[in-house]
Formats: sequence, C-alpha cells, structure tokens
Amino acid sequence: MSHQPPPLVFQDMLTHHQDRALLQELWEHFPEHMFLIRVESPQRFVVEAVNPAQQTTIGYPCVGLTIEELLPDAEQARSVTDHYRDCLACDHPLRYEEIGHFHEESGEPLHWLTLLVPLHDDQGRTTHLFGISQNVTELRLARQALEAQNARLEALVAERTAELQASNARLEALASRDELTGIANRRQLITLSEHAMQRARRQHTPLALLILDIDGFKAINDTRGHLAGDAILREVAQTLADTLRESDLLGRFGGDEFVAVLPDTRAEDARHLAERLRGAVTQRCGCTLGLGIADFTPHDDFASLVERADRALLRAKRARGASR
Repeated sequence: MSHQPPPLVFQDMLTHHQDRALLQELWEHFPEHMFLIRVESPQRFVVEAVNPAQQTTIGYPCVGLTIEELLPDAEQARSVTDHYRDCLACDHPLRYEEIGHFHEESGEPLHWLTLLVPLHDDQGRTTHLFGISQNVTELRLARQALEAQNARLEALVAERTAELQASNARLEALASRDELTGIANRRQLITLSEHAMQRARRQHTPLALLILDIDGFKAINDTRGHLAGDAILREVAQTLADTLRESDLLGRFGGDEFVAVLPDTRAEDARHLAERLRGAVTQRCGCTLGLGIADFTPHDDFASLVERADRALLRAKRARGASR
C-alpha cells in the first residue's frame, strides 16, 4: 500500500526542507491514527488525509469520502459528525472517547480516545479538523474486567457480611435467650429490667415486678420425669408470654421461677394481671402458680425489687399452706 504524504495544509505551514522531512517522518511512522477532515459545511465533512496507521485500520481507500460514505452505519456516522460539530461550536480542541467505528478481527468493537483540533484560514474560518485517535481498547477492557472483579468482590463481601451478621444474631440470641424456653435468660432479663427501672425513675412512672413459680414442680420431675418437667416449663413460658402485654418483660429466673417486669403498672393492676396469668396457666398447662408482687420505688435496684417480690411469694405460699 502506498503511503500518502502529509496533507498540504500542514506542508504549506513549513518552508524549511528539514521541517518537511520531519513532518513526513512523523506522518509515516506515528503509531496512532492521524487524520484531517475538510469542513465543507457544518453538515458535510470530507476525509482529506489519513496517516498510514489509520489507513491500515480502515483497510480501503477513504480520501475524498464524506463521513456518511466512510461509515455507512447512520448511527455511527451521526455520532462522529456530532463530535465534529461540537468542536466547530466551541472552536477549541476537544477530547472525547468513542466506540465501534472500526472492529477487531474478532468482531469486537474498538475503543478510541480522540483529540480533535480546529484549523483556521487567514480569515479565522475553520476549514479543517485535525484529529489523533488512540486505540484504548485493551485499557478499556482491562478496566471493565477490573470493575467486574470489584463487583464480584463486593458481592462476596456483602454475602460474607450477611453471613457474619446472621451468625452474630444467632450468637446474640444464644447469649440472651433461655435455651429451654426461648424467653429471656436471667442475664438478659436483668439488663432489660434495669433499663426499664431507669426509665421509670427518670419519668416518675410506676413499675411492678412479678415473680412466679410452678407449684409442686419437684414432684412433677420426680414422678413424671425431667422430660415432662421440661415440657411443663416450655408450656408455662409460652402461656406467660402470650398473656403478658407487648411492653412487659419476661424471663426465666432459674429452675421453675419466672420474673415479669411490668412498666407503667401499679401494684393493684399487677395483681389483676397476675390472676389472669395464673388462670391461663391452669387452663392451658394443667398446673398452678405461686406468685409474689413488688411495687417499684425510686430507691430500688433489680435485686431489691426481686427480693421483695420473693418475700411476698413466700408469704403467699405459707398462707396457702395454712389454709389447706
């Protein structure tokens, strides 16, 4: 393929022979695409010259062709001429990235980074557009591969994070829940109750605490076995949870003892609720409960409140025993 000399519009700018020889060397061997577009009107752009690197990529004679003739695909041609018109409108060098005007042998589109420079005549009119296009396909594909890999890593991190959060939630549940009954264990009950008491103390609102145990639980274990005793504990815990209000706190305090903390509840109202609890347990579980009630004072902590409720429970048991 014969190589074209540099465009006359460039050669006319150079009067010294050595300058022209340097320009010839640059035009012949510059590895990126160099091209000169003649501006016949803002709607008509004609290829005036391309360097050998671009001629090799195009693969057929293109000098003298309009952009529409060079690129039969109307959308591609419109994309190119839109950039040309933008350069005319701003009248200063324009850099942009484009894709797909020429393809690799595999059929994959090429990515180009193009610098477009307007050239003017003596009257300042833009007569030509000089462009240099660099093939950045490998860079673009590498960037896309990196972005895809980053997306996969982000998805993997999100998956592992979700698994870790689920594991932490399970561990937290194990640490805060009674393994047998599923309600709060003693440690969690104390923590939640202390928060409730702080709120009652700060807002000057009432609070009551119930302590309940299962009458004759040792006899159940001794006569029916520990599996039966465990089943009773689970049934009682579920019945208490179903009967209490959503705002109430319930936990297994130890053995067959349960504690319920009742925010915004005075002792008298707590007694009514306690009787509902006893009735529900008797009906659903076939056993009876002993209970003690303590009314919160600003000087109480959890231990003192439980201690008073426990004393009330013992008094109630003695009174029930004496009445039989």
